Amino acid sequence: MLWFGLVVILALLPACGGGGGEETPAPVEGDGPAEERVIALDFWYALSGSTGEAVEERVQQFNASHPNIQVTATYQGSYGQIMGKVWNAIFAEQTLPQVTHLGGAALVGETGAIVPITDFTDGDNGIDRSQIYDAFWDYNTAGGELWSMPFNNSVPVLYYNRDLFVAAGLDPDSPPTTWDEVIEYGQALTQDTDDNNEIDQWGFNTRKDVHWYLSVMFLENGVQIVNAEQTEVLYNGPEAVEMLQLWGDMVNKYHIMPPGQHEEAKGDFLAGKLGMLLRSCAGIPSTIDEVPFDLGIATIPTVAGRDPVEPIGGGSLVIFRNDDQAIQDAAWEFVKFMTSPEGSLYLSTHSGYVPIYKDALEWPEMQTYLGEHPLQQVPIEALQYSYAIPVFPALGTSDTSLRRAVEEVELEVSTPQEALDKAKTVVDKNIAEQH
Repeated sequence: MLWFGLVVILALLPACGGGGGEETPAPVEGDGPAEERVIALDFWYALSGSTGEAVEERVQQFNASHPNIQVTATYQGSYGQIMGKVWNAIFAEQTLPQVTHLGGAALVGETGAIVPITDFTDGDNGIDRSQIYDAFWDYNTAGGELWSMPFNNSVPVLYYNRDLFVAAGLDPDSPPTTWDEVIEYGQALTQDTDDNNEIDQWGFNTRKDVHWYLSVMFLENGVQIVNAEQTEVLYNGPEAVEMLQLWGDMVNKYHIMPPGQHEEAKGDFLAGKLGMLLRSCAGIPSTIDEVPFDLGIATIPTVAGRDPVEPIGGGSLVIFRNDDQAIQDAAWEFVKFMTSPEGSLYLSTHSGYVPIYKDALEWPEMQTYLGEHPLQQVPIEALQYSYAIPVFPALGTSDTSLRRAVEEVELEVSTPQEALDKAKTVVDKNIAEQH
């Protein structure tokens, strides 16, 4: 999940205190009647490469169609870097932009620096929120308040090497749908290809954000991440232990996944040394360009007999508070443009991110695009299983603790029960300290 690092910072907010930051002035050109006023907005964003270029192009489209509002878009680095800059600006009472793109955006609401997005979505110039998947709204909610607007979102999917499937006698048109099948396929794909008594082709691995994928397994097995009051995490019970045990078995019993090599997983997959990889769908376009083999994409595997769970990742747009209503209205006009069906279509067809609208597959332009890029259809169809992991202030600590639990189990330092008990102790302590 790309915004994990931000939530670690945000988890400190209640303890640090501080004000709401300095209200954001927007430069105004001219001093004529309101209808002649040109409002200049600053927009910070955290997407690089071709996706960042798509953001810049969409901003230029906005500027061309809104002569009275002109937006300057500035790339501010990764999610962690941009959050650090926002954090410093809020608590040092420095000037903030009018609109910012953040991961873990909803938790910034606790600072008082941003406006609940419902002030705009549910107003006279609002939108029909029912057109967007509920999970996206849940993803932008904290403390019972909807703070931020869905923008670029992703779900985890299974990448697989169709050529290796064929070589192993597997049907590349029938990828695994359950974790049991992942093990079965993984055993066929794990091989010592040069007969030196060492595995050099692994069946399965995940990217380094292992907490995201372990959370999937928890949720699929009926585990809640945190209780309704958000006073304790709930992932050290038998259903959760069963899933971490299964994870450990893929490493130490079935030997289809190398221990502690999630940093190397992407490179191994691109090099044709890994049969299956769990990764965000945001990487689909770049992977297509990089791999020398026939690529397959499938919905994330599930526990047998249960539906998949596709937890959302990605970033959102926030509007900072300002006493000038004209500036607030201009900021919302920009956010609404960037997240409209047209904006969502544009971003989705220029990146690996999914559209946020329920009827996206019915859009003629999307149908045309998917006809040329069929792999992109998998994560869009997976949105019927979309889910937002609850946003609570200790989520960053929780993610860190789950990654540590995975590492300990893979390296056989702790049993799954011991690892999850330790994780719960650390996270519950962090929750208590913040209260």
